[in-house]
Amino acid sequence: MEADKQRFTLDMAENKRLLSERMYHTEDLMMNDIEGEDGEGQITICHLTGLANAEMLRQVYAFYPDHISLLRTVTSEYEIHTVSEAAKELACGNTILLYHNKQYGISIDTLSVQLRSVEEPVSEAAVKGARSGFTESFRNNLALIRYHCPSPDLKIEFKDTGVVTRTTLAVISIGGLTNPALLEEVHRRIGEIPVDIIQGDNTVEEWIVDNRGTLLPLIETTERPDRVVAALLDGRIGIIIQGSPFALMLPYVFLQAFQVSEDYAWSYYIGSSIRFMRLVCAIIGALLPGFYVATVTFHHELVPTSLLQSIASAREPVPFPAVIESFAMMIAFEIMREAGVRMPKQVGQAVSIVGALILGQAAVQAGIVSPIMVIVAALTGIATFTLPSTAINYVIRMIQFGITFMASVLGYVGIVAAVIMLMTYLASLRSFGVPYLSPAAPYDFELLSDIVIRRPSTFNSKRPGLFHPLRRRRFREGSRR
Repeated sequence: MEADKQRFTLDMAENKRLLSERMYHTEDLMMNDIEGEDGEGQITICHLTGLANAEMLRQVYAFYPDHISLLRTVTSEYEIHTVSEAAKELACGNTILLYHNKQYGISIDTLSVQLRSVEEPVSEAAVKGARSGFTESFRNNLALIRYHCPSPDLKIEFKDTGVVTRTTLAVISIGGLTNPALLEEVHRRIGEIPVDIIQGDNTVEEWIVDNRGTLLPLIETTERPDRVVAALLDGRIGIIIQGSPFALMLPYVFLQAFQVSEDYAWSYYIGSSIRFMRLVCAIIGALLPGFYVATVTFHHELVPTSLLQSIASAREPVPFPAVIESFAMMIAFEIMREAGVRMPKQVGQAVSIVGALILGQAAVQAGIVSPIMVIVAALTGIATFTLPSTAINYVIRMIQFGITFMASVLGYVGIVAAVIMLMTYLASLRSFGVPYLSPAAPYDFELLSDIVIRRPSTFNSKRPGLFHPLRRRRFREGSRR
């Protein structure tokens, strides 16, 4: 578009025409002429209705020229020289001042949009610890990170992405700590995003990950500013996206999915037991349906006789093989869980709980499924609820189906084969060059011990080496370990 390269001219009417054309003559673009301060002549004030702060605009129009000087001292402002720059500033909610007989304009930050206030994150609720969460306000999210990390070493770099919208991203790191090579790679990948619009954090995530076709999340997302700060202090990088209440953190390894910041809000005995329980629940969620199917179908000899008789009597009226019974219950459980999420909060809980009770009881009475299968499906679903990462939660639930199918074909051998293939695939993944199974593969006992359990803070004298931070020590020299 010719207007994109067009610089402002000395002709005010021509400047207004070019800007109006660049905005496709949108009817919410306001251009009002007023007399400027001494020596400045006529000034045109341009803004989009609804985005610019009404109180600031009212002061400009009612009390000009005195309040222009005041406005420019209390808000961020800078010069713009092209029509495309002015259009972008208008779309971001800023106000443009065009001066007669000058080939530039002034952009003033007057954005005013009604957004929700800071509140506790819905997807990452905590019993103990910080309760503040990100919102859709870009500036507010950056301020929350600054509040939780009041350090002059905190470094924020802005990047504009999106061919049409030019959405602003903030790349956050710790100066003198984050590896420059990692930071440079992040900027390179963000600069190569070719999409028209950044619709959320997942758009950025899909374009900058090492493997775009994988089922596993290679970048961590969070609503909690304290988790972002903790990641930054490990030598990782955070990304805040304009309009998104989630932050991205990278690199990311698989075992970090079982960690939450609340682990460090309790004593290390409690934090370690809860963290270990999550790992056990993930294994239960992935393997329990497969073990049930393999045991009922192939390996009767491994079950005590009394239990085997109970299982056989319970399955006698069921006309389907164990694998079909298992798939039916898992699919029904997923449907009820999704219905509970999409329904209004007050109704969703009732739908999921009552639906599970009624459906399970009716299926058992009708002889479609056995009572033990209902127990297995319920225990599997509850186990996955303990996982803090929603993305890993979905992955574990999808892995259930693959392992259950392999168990129905080859029994325990199929389960072992499925686990081996899964581990091999996980070991092949990278997150910004970091092995996805680190620190289990490659093996690092010091780091692995702090992932399986929660080590006391006094023993965490070193930062994780897998992120290659410039400073490994956390404590001051001479402090006790």
